Amino acid sequence: MRKIFILIILGMFYLLSITLAQTYTTSRLSSDVFFGRPIYPDKYVLGVGDKLRVYILKETGEPEIYELFVSPTGSINLLVAGSIKVAGLTLAEATKEVSRKILAYYPRSKVELELIFPRYMKISVTGEVLNPGSYLVSALSTLDDVIKVAGGLKSSASTRNIQIKRGNNIISIDYLKYVKFGDEKENPDIKEGDIIYVPIVKKIVKVFGEVQNPGMVEIKEGEMLRDIINIVGGFTPNADLFSAYVERQGKDKKEIISVNLYKLIYEKDEKENIVLNEGDTLVVPERANRVYVLGYVQNPKSFIIREGTSERATYTSQILEEISENTKVSELIRMAGGILTVGSQRKIQVIRDNKLIKEIDLFKVLIKGDTEEENIKIVPGDIIYVPLKEKTVRVLGEVKVPGMYEIKTGERIVDLIEMAGGFTVRADIKNIIIERYITEKKRIINLDLSKYYKDKDESVNILLEDGDVINIPVKSD
Repeated sequence: MRKIFILIILGMFYLLSITLAQTYTTSRLSSDVFFGRPIYPDKYVLGVGDKLRVYILKETGEPEIYELFVSPTGSINLLVAGSIKVAGLTLAEATKEVSRKILAYYPRSKVELELIFPRYMKISVTGEVLNPGSYLVSALSTLDDVIKVAGGLKSSASTRNIQIKRGNNIISIDYLKYVKFGDEKENPDIKEGDIIYVPIVKKIVKVFGEVQNPGMVEIKEGEMLRDIINIVGGFTPNADLFSAYVERQGKDKKEIISVNLYKLIYEKDEKENIVLNEGDTLVVPERANRVYVLGYVQNPKSFIIREGTSERATYTSQILEEISENTKVSELIRMAGGILTVGSQRKIQVIRDNKLIKEIDLFKVLIKGDTEEENIKIVPGDIIYVPLKEKTVRVLGEVKVPGMYEIKTGERIVDLIEMAGGFTVRADIKNIIIERYITEKKRIINLDLSKYYKDKDESVNILLEDGDVINIPVKSD
């Protein structure tokens, strides 16, 4: 009986010593507080070895402060509340659980729980790193941290297909997107027991010339030309998007494949979005002393600017024609064969350094003689782009030039009459008829424009819509 009593006393002493070993008051706080990445209580999951601090702020008396490690059983042990399971809970969830237990003893107290030092966990790094092996790392470590701990990547390493084996799952990571563009999704948190595998790079192409980040680029299966351009960060302002090409080594000789990067990037022309092969070289040259007329013109082409002369543009049979530095936009379009029927005459775009710097209404230039409308000096690299017509209306009957007209947003019927040369002397402006289709239903609008011309009544000067047909009848006797 005496032996049993002694064993019980020794057991109680042992349990008390463990509890006291985990408990510190404010005068004995540990100095190894963690100063690293931010810890988010609703995301950080506690595990064995995490060091916690528990504050019990009672209604009266001194606060109680404890520093505790999460035990191998996943619990913390408080004298006041006993063993509390916290492993597997987020820090926020653990705070609620600890509070619930302590409030049973101190009903009006306030309980706070914080992580003061994260646990260490064992992970493995294999493959193309300088120092593969097993490591103990902080529970706050990310893939980037682990790669650095393992000495970094070898030159033969894939940066776009790093694999994290987590249990039965394989997570593929495009680490390059984190390194180059700061994409945090490609720098995930590492978990206990993760195996990081860095394979050998499989498919590489070279990108030279006027791109933001030239050099060797690893490409993944299924990626195409547009993907590669995004990876290298796009073009420099000096890039010639119309003269780029891909060098490809064939069986017997080198093959040159021309690619129109302007069509690919700005016109979304998928025919230019070619698949690149292992060993291909994409070359984006510096733009020469040229301007380009593109879009919906008869003969899209480029022109060489001949500087230091005011002579008019010369016409030759060469592929690249010369123009003077004072050549107007209207002249360039005429030299490109003119605008196609479907092309816009009223929204000609002047693009410089991949930005729209001016929109020109050639109707004002060619019909109204407004020379100020195209008062812009063309410089090397400029693109004159003719887009599709967006809105058209038809005017019939008693105007001087009936026909189809392109309109801009915000233009009204009086603007259209002016474009059509005005009314004939026989026009009945009191009984104008407009046919307008709304969701496939025809609506007839009767309009008395005499109210506008006599009394400046703006209510009759209605906005035009795409597809309107305006009929100007003959006056009845």
